[in-house]
Amino acid sequence: MASVWLAAGAATADQDAGARIAQEGNDRGATACIQCHGAQGQGQAQPPFPRLAGLPEQYLIEQMDAYQDGRRANATMAQIARNLDDDEIQAISRHYAEMEPAGGPYNVPEDLINRGRDIALEGLPDRNIQSCATCHGEQGRERNPILPPLAGHPPRYLMAQLQAYAEGARETSLAGLMQGIVSELAEEEKAALAAYYASLPASDQ
Repeated sequence: MASVWLAAGAATADQDAGARIAQEGNDRGATACIQCHGAQGQGQAQPPFPRLAGLPEQYLIEQMDAYQDGRRANATMAQIARNLDDDEIQAISRHYAEMEPAGGPYNVPEDLINRGRDIALEGLPDRNIQSCATCHGEQGRERNPILPPLAGHPPRYLMAQLQAYAEGARETSLAGLMQGIVSELAEEEKAALAAYYASLPASDQ
């Protein structure tokens, strides 16, 4: 019984630490996450910051590690990640993973949404490009430990990440798979996919 209470106490302390960092940052140079990602972790369109609420803990930890060691390039996030220790990264990742998904829908052109939906759900069989839904779910909300949900992110953020994968600029665990898919897409096809997933709310509630 004592071990159960200790585990519960540790989880609560971890959650509190994550919430504190999200709201206040720390005293070593990591700024508050809510400044860019919103009070509900919903992200914002301009400048484009991704939603964090409801993303998988393991995925978030991997991204922070990648910012620390340069496998994922972003000057602001690299500075923040390098000013967080491993316990803080775990705490903030768990904090956002346990939040209700928030973000989107964004207002994007209807013609792009329709084209993006076709690619997302059906792929491009004539070019041997599989559908995004295979891994990310039909509504882009699939909860997988290492795969991010796509629904509800800003369109410009999604487009930037597709371009980064195509150029080999993201070197996280699934980079090879993503590069192989995205590098075969035309720019307008990437834009259509970004628009489609941005048009979906992060939650179906």
